[in-house]
Amino acid sequence: MRKILVTGAAGDIGTRLVQALSSRGDVDLYTTALKDLPYIVDSTHRNFDIRNPQFLQWIKQVEPDVVVHLASVIRLPDSMSESEAFEIDVTATEQLLSTCVEIGVDKFIVTSSGAAYGYWQDNPEWIQEADPVRGNDDYFYSRHKRLVENLLAEYRERHPQLKQVILRPGTVLGPNFENPITNMFEKKRILGIRGSLSPFVIIWVDDLVEYLIEACVTEVEGVFNVAGDGVLTMPEIAKRLNKPYLSIPAIVVKSLLVILKPLGLSQYGPEQVKFIQYRPVLSNNKIKSTFEYKPRKTTSEAFEAFLAQSNKEYQQS
Repeated sequence: MRKILVTGAAGDIGTRLVQALSSRGDVDLYTTALKDLPYIVDSTHRNFDIRNPQFLQWIKQVEPDVVVHLASVIRLPDSMSESEAFEIDVTATEQLLSTCVEIGVDKFIVTSSGAAYGYWQDNPEWIQEADPVRGNDDYFYSRHKRLVENLLAEYRERHPQLKQVILRPGTVLGPNFENPITNMFEKKRILGIRGSLSPFVIIWVDDLVEYLIEACVTEVEGVFNVAGDGVLTMPEIAKRLNKPYLSIPAIVVKSLLVILKPLGLSQYGPEQVKFIQYRPVLSNNKIKSTFEYKPRKTTSEAFEAFLAQSNKEYQQS
Protein backbone atom coordinates (compact mmCIF):
# COMPACT_ATOMS: atom_id res chain seq x y z
CA MET A 1 0.00 0.00 0.00
CA ARG A 2 1.43 3.34 -1.05
CA LYS A 3 0.12 6.35 0.80
CA ILE A 4 -0.50 8.98 -1.89
CA LEU A 5 -1.53 12.60 -1.31
CA VAL A 6 -2.94 14.66 -4.20
CA THR A 7 -3.20 18.47 -4.19
CA GLY A 8 -5.55 20.24 -6.59
CA ALA A 9 -7.82 17.21 -6.45
CA ALA A 10 -10.90 19.07 -7.71
CA GLY A 11 -9.37 20.27 -10.99
CA ASP A 12 -9.90 18.77 -14.42
CA ILE A 13 -6.86 16.50 -14.06
CA GLY A 14 -7.15 15.96 -10.32
CA THR A 15 -10.75 14.80 -10.51
CA ARG A 16 -9.91 12.04 -12.96
CA LEU A 17 -6.71 11.04 -11.17
CA VAL A 18 -8.45 10.73 -7.80
CA GLN A 19 -11.28 8.69 -9.28
CA ALA A 20 -8.78 6.32 -10.89
CA LEU A 21 -6.59 5.98 -7.79
CA SER A 22 -9.55 5.49 -5.45
CA SER A 23 -10.55 2.36 -7.36
CA ARG A 24 -7.15 0.71 -6.85
CA GLY A 25 -6.51 -1.73 -4.03
CA ASP A 26 -2.84 -0.87 -3.60
CA VAL A 27 -3.24 2.84 -2.73
CA ASP A 28 -4.06 4.66 0.49
CA LEU A 29 -5.36 7.96 -0.92
CA TYR A 30 -5.47 11.45 0.65
CA THR A 31 -6.72 14.52 -1.20
CA THR A 32 -6.94 18.26 -0.77
CA ALA A 33 -8.74 20.96 -2.77
CA LEU A 34 -10.67 24.16 -2.21
CA LYS A 35 -13.99 22.31 -2.27
CA ASP A 36 -15.58 18.99 -1.34
CA LEU A 37 -15.29 16.03 -3.66
CA PRO A 38 -18.64 14.23 -3.95
CA TYR A 39 -16.96 10.89 -4.61
CA ILE A 40 -14.65 11.20 -1.55
CA VAL A 41 -16.79 10.88 1.56
CA ASP A 42 -14.37 9.66 4.22
CA SER A 43 -11.90 11.52 6.44
CA THR A 44 -9.03 11.50 3.97
CA HIS A 45 -10.04 14.73 2.18
CA ARG A 46 -9.41 18.29 3.39
CA ASN A 47 -10.56 21.62 1.95
CA PHE A 48 -7.28 23.50 2.14
CA ASP A 49 -5.82 26.48 0.38
CA ILE A 50 -2.26 25.22 -0.02
CA ARG A 51 -1.00 28.54 1.42
CA ASN A 52 -2.67 27.68 4.74
CA PRO A 53 -0.09 26.58 7.36
CA GLN A 54 -2.62 23.98 8.53
CA PHE A 55 -2.19 22.30 5.15
CA LEU A 56 1.47 21.59 5.91
CA GLN A 57 0.60 20.39 9.41
CA TRP A 58 -1.91 17.96 7.92
CA ILE A 59 0.72 16.60 5.53
CA LYS A 60 3.00 15.97 8.50
CA GLN A 61 0.19 14.02 10.16
CA VAL A 62 -0.54 11.98 7.04
CA GLU A 63 3.14 11.22 6.27
CA PRO A 64 2.53 10.26 2.62
CA ASP A 65 4.94 8.15 0.59
CA VAL A 66 4.10 10.06 -2.61
CA VAL A 67 2.86 13.62 -3.15
CA VAL A 68 1.20 14.48 -6.47
CA HIS A 69 1.18 18.26 -6.74
CA LEU A 70 -1.46 19.45 -9.23
CA ALA A 71 -2.59 22.68 -7.55
CA SER A 72 -1.69 25.76 -9.62
CA VAL A 73 -3.25 28.83 -11.23
CA ILE A 74 -3.91 28.42 -14.95
CA ARG A 75 -5.54 31.80 -15.52
CA LEU A 76 -6.04 34.75 -13.23
CA PRO A 77 -9.62 35.32 -12.05
CA ASP A 78 -10.63 38.95 -11.68
CA SER A 79 -10.39 38.61 -7.90
CA MET A 80 -6.76 37.42 -7.91
CA SER A 81 -3.58 39.42 -8.36
CA GLU A 82 -0.39 38.07 -9.90
CA SER A 83 1.29 38.28 -6.48
CA GLU A 84 -1.39 35.97 -5.05
CA ALA A 85 -0.89 33.56 -7.94
CA PHE A 86 2.85 33.62 -7.19
CA GLU A 87 2.12 32.68 -3.56
CA ILE A 88 0.08 29.69 -4.74
CA ASP A 89 2.30 28.54 -7.59
CA VAL A 90 5.80 29.22 -6.28
CA THR A 91 5.90 30.06 -2.57
CA ALA A 92 3.48 27.31 -1.52
CA THR A 93 5.29 24.78 -3.73
CA GLU A 94 8.60 25.63 -2.06
CA GLN A 95 7.02 25.19 1.37
CA LEU A 96 5.52 21.88 0.27
CA LEU A 97 8.89 20.64 -1.02
CA SER A 98 10.56 21.60 2.26
CA THR A 99 7.91 19.73 4.22
CA CYS A 100 8.30 16.67 2.01
CA VAL A 101 12.02 16.59 2.74
CA GLU A 102 11.41 17.13 6.45
CA ILE A 103 9.06 14.15 6.83
CA GLY A 104 10.85 11.83 4.41
CA VAL A 105 8.41 11.68 1.48
CA ASP A 106 9.76 9.20 -1.07
CA LYS A 107 8.57 10.83 -4.32
CA PHE A 108 7.29 14.23 -5.47
CA ILE A 109 5.28 14.27 -8.71
CA VAL A 110 4.30 17.56 -10.31
CA THR A 111 2.50 18.64 -13.45
CA SER A 112 4.58 21.43 -14.94
CA SER A 113 3.86 22.53 -18.53
CA GLY A 114 5.38 22.94 -21.95
CA ALA A 115 4.96 26.64 -21.14
CA ALA A 116 8.01 26.28 -18.87
CA TYR A 117 10.16 26.22 -22.02
CA GLY A 118 8.68 29.56 -22.99
CA TYR A 119 7.33 31.02 -26.20
CA TRP A 120 10.45 32.02 -28.13
CA GLN A 121 11.20 32.51 -31.82
CA ASP A 122 14.34 30.35 -31.55
CA ASN A 123 12.61 27.37 -29.92
CA PRO A 124 13.71 24.10 -31.61
CA GLU A 125 11.27 22.54 -34.06
CA TRP A 126 10.83 19.72 -31.53
CA ILE A 127 11.73 20.54 -27.91
CA GLN A 128 13.54 17.87 -25.89
CA GLU A 129 13.62 17.61 -22.09
CA ALA A 130 17.30 18.67 -22.05
CA ASP A 131 16.48 21.98 -23.76
CA PRO A 132 16.59 25.00 -21.44
CA VAL A 133 13.56 26.07 -19.42
CA ARG A 134 13.14 29.76 -20.36
CA GLY A 135 9.57 30.65 -19.37
CA ASN A 136 8.61 34.20 -20.40
CA ASP A 137 8.68 36.86 -17.69
CA ASP A 138 5.74 38.75 -19.23
CA TYR A 139 3.34 35.78 -19.01
CA PHE A 140 2.67 34.79 -15.39
CA TYR A 141 1.83 31.14 -16.11
CA SER A 142 5.00 30.53 -18.12
CA ARG A 143 7.13 32.46 -15.61
CA HIS A 144 5.73 30.56 -12.63
CA LYS A 145 6.28 27.19 -14.29
CA ARG A 146 9.92 28.15 -14.95
CA LEU A 147 10.42 29.29 -11.35
CA VAL A 148 8.88 26.10 -9.96
CA GLU A 149 11.13 24.02 -12.22
CA ASN A 150 14.14 25.99 -10.97
CA LEU A 151 13.09 25.09 -7.41
CA LEU A 152 12.74 21.44 -8.33
CA ALA A 153 16.21 21.43 -9.91
CA GLU A 154 17.68 22.88 -6.70
CA TYR A 155 15.96 20.18 -4.64
CA ARG A 156 17.30 17.46 -6.94
CA GLU A 157 20.81 18.75 -6.17
CA ARG A 158 20.38 19.30 -2.43
CA HIS A 159 17.93 16.50 -1.59
CA PRO A 160 18.38 13.62 -4.05
CA GLN A 161 16.60 11.28 -1.64
CA LEU A 162 13.33 12.98 -2.64
CA LYS A 163 12.73 11.38 -6.01
CA GLN A 164 10.98 13.55 -8.60
CA VAL A 165 8.75 13.03 -11.60
CA ILE A 166 8.12 16.22 -13.56
CA LEU A 167 5.57 15.97 -16.35
CA ARG A 168 5.52 18.80 -18.90
CA PRO A 169 2.27 18.42 -20.83
CA GLY A 170 1.40 20.20 -24.02
CA THR A 171 -2.24 21.25 -24.36
CA VAL A 172 -4.38 18.98 -22.15
CA LEU A 173 -7.92 18.33 -23.40
CA GLY A 174 -10.78 16.32 -21.95
CA PRO A 175 -14.58 16.34 -21.82
CA ASN A 176 -15.97 19.77 -20.95
CA PHE A 177 -12.53 21.30 -20.39
CA GLU A 178 -12.40 25.09 -20.22
CA ASN A 179 -9.13 27.01 -20.33
CA PRO A 180 -7.45 29.74 -22.42
CA ILE A 181 -6.94 27.30 -25.31
CA THR A 182 -10.52 26.06 -25.42
CA ASN A 183 -11.70 29.68 -25.22
CA MET A 184 -10.04 30.26 -28.59
CA PHE A 185 -12.05 27.39 -30.08
CA GLU A 186 -15.31 29.14 -29.11
CA LYS A 187 -14.68 32.21 -31.26
CA LYS A 188 -16.60 32.70 -34.51
CA ARG A 189 -13.28 32.97 -36.34
CA ILE A 190 -9.99 31.27 -35.54
CA LEU A 191 -7.29 33.90 -35.50
CA GLY A 192 -3.69 33.06 -36.39
CA ILE A 193 -0.46 34.98 -36.72
CA ARG A 194 0.75 35.49 -40.26
CA GLY A 195 3.94 33.57 -40.91
CA SER A 196 3.30 31.02 -38.15
CA LEU A 197 1.23 27.84 -38.42
CA SER A 198 1.18 27.63 -34.59
CA PRO A 199 1.43 23.85 -34.24
CA PHE A 200 -0.24 22.37 -31.16
CA VAL A 201 0.68 19.13 -29.44
CA ILE A 202 -2.24 17.73 -27.41
CA ILE A 203 -2.52 15.07 -24.71
CA TRP A 204 -5.88 13.54 -23.82
CA VAL A 205 -6.55 13.84 -20.09
CA ASP A 206 -6.98 10.09 -19.55
CA ASP A 207 -3.56 9.47 -21.09
CA LEU A 208 -2.00 12.05 -18.76
CA VAL A 209 -3.74 10.42 -15.78
CA GLU A 210 -2.31 7.03 -16.74
CA TYR A 211 1.17 8.53 -16.78
CA LEU A 212 0.56 10.03 -13.34
CA ILE A 213 -0.61 6.69 -11.97
CA GLU A 214 2.44 4.88 -13.31
CA ALA A 215 4.64 7.57 -11.74
CA CYS A 216 2.85 6.99 -8.41
CA VAL A 217 3.08 3.21 -8.22
CA THR A 218 6.43 2.45 -9.92
CA GLU A 219 10.02 3.55 -9.39
CA VAL A 220 10.17 5.72 -12.52
CA GLU A 221 11.65 9.19 -12.02
CA GLY A 222 12.85 12.08 -14.18
CA VAL A 223 11.58 14.92 -16.38
CA PHE A 224 9.23 14.11 -19.25
CA ASN A 225 7.37 15.95 -21.99
CA VAL A 226 3.80 14.70 -22.33
CA ALA A 227 2.07 14.86 -25.72
CA GLY A 228 0.24 12.71 -28.19
CA ASP A 229 1.93 11.90 -31.48
CA GLY A 230 1.82 14.54 -34.21
CA VAL A 231 0.72 18.17 -34.32
CA LEU A 232 -2.32 20.21 -35.34
CA THR A 233 -1.78 23.65 -36.83
CA MET A 234 -4.17 26.56 -36.36
CA PRO A 235 -5.48 26.32 -39.96
CA GLU A 236 -6.15 22.60 -39.40
CA ILE A 237 -7.94 23.33 -36.13
CA ALA A 238 -10.11 25.94 -37.85
CA LYS A 239 -11.01 23.45 -40.58
CA ARG A 240 -12.05 20.81 -38.05
CA LEU A 241 -14.14 23.39 -36.22
CA ASN A 242 -15.75 24.38 -39.53
CA LYS A 243 -14.81 27.99 -38.87
CA PRO A 244 -12.99 30.56 -41.00
CA TYR A 245 -9.29 31.01 -40.36
CA LEU A 246 -7.98 34.57 -40.33
CA SER A 247 -4.22 35.13 -40.50
CA ILE A 248 -3.19 38.57 -39.21
CA PRO A 249 0.27 40.19 -38.96
CA ALA A 250 1.62 40.08 -35.39
CA ILE A 251 2.01 43.87 -35.23
CA VAL A 252 -1.67 44.36 -36.06
CA VAL A 253 -2.81 41.92 -33.36
CA LYS A 254 -0.57 43.57 -30.77
CA SER A 255 -1.90 47.02 -31.67
CA LEU A 256 -5.49 45.81 -31.31
CA LEU A 257 -4.83 44.17 -27.94
CA VAL A 258 -3.21 47.37 -26.63
CA ILE A 259 -6.65 48.96 -27.09
CA LEU A 260 -8.99 46.05 -26.31
CA LYS A 261 -7.53 44.72 -23.05
CA PRO A 262 -7.81 48.00 -21.05
CA LEU A 263 -11.42 48.24 -22.24
CA GLY A 264 -12.15 44.77 -20.93
CA LEU A 265 -12.88 43.48 -24.44
CA SER A 266 -10.04 40.93 -24.41
CA GLN A 267 -8.50 38.81 -21.67
CA TYR A 268 -5.18 38.89 -23.56
CA GLY A 269 -2.59 41.65 -23.77
CA PRO A 270 -0.13 42.36 -26.60
CA GLU A 271 2.60 40.45 -24.77
CA GLN A 272 0.62 37.24 -25.24
CA VAL A 273 0.72 37.25 -29.04
CA LYS A 274 3.80 35.03 -28.70
CA PHE A 275 1.51 32.48 -27.00
CA ILE A 276 0.19 31.64 -30.49
CA GLN A 277 3.11 32.80 -32.60
CA TYR A 278 5.87 30.68 -31.01
CA ARG A 279 4.28 27.52 -29.65
CA PRO A 280 6.66 25.08 -27.91
CA VAL A 281 6.31 21.78 -29.80
CA LEU A 282 7.14 18.92 -27.44
CA SER A 283 8.89 15.71 -28.42
CA ASN A 284 7.35 12.71 -26.63
CA ASN A 285 10.15 10.26 -27.44
CA LYS A 286 11.55 10.08 -23.90
CA ILE A 287 8.30 9.33 -22.10
CA LYS A 288 7.29 6.70 -24.68
CA SER A 289 10.63 4.93 -24.28
CA THR A 290 10.62 5.11 -20.46
CA PHE A 291 7.03 4.51 -19.30
CA GLU A 292 5.26 1.24 -19.93
CA TYR A 293 2.05 3.12 -20.71
CA LYS A 294 1.69 4.42 -24.26
CA PRO A 295 -0.83 7.19 -25.07
CA ARG A 296 -3.97 5.87 -26.71
CA LYS A 297 -4.75 9.11 -28.57
CA THR A 298 -2.63 11.11 -30.98
CA THR A 299 -2.83 14.90 -30.99
CA SER A 300 -5.41 14.72 -33.78
CA GLU A 301 -7.48 12.02 -32.07
CA ALA A 302 -7.45 13.91 -28.76
CA PHE A 303 -8.82 17.01 -30.49
CA GLU A 304 -11.56 15.01 -32.20
CA ALA A 305 -12.49 13.33 -28.91
CA PHE A 306 -12.71 16.74 -27.25
CA LEU A 307 -15.11 17.99 -29.93
CA ALA A 308 -17.20 14.82 -29.76
CA GLN A 309 -17.54 14.77 -25.96
CA SER A 310 -17.74 18.45 -25.12
CA ASN A 311 -21.15 19.84 -24.19
CA LYS A 312 -20.24 23.21 -25.68
CA GLU A 313 -21.07 24.12 -29.24
CA TYR A 314 -17.59 24.69 -30.65
CA GLN A 315 -18.53 23.80 -34.17
CA GLN A 316 -20.79 25.95 -36.30
CA SER A 317 -24.12 24.41 -37.24
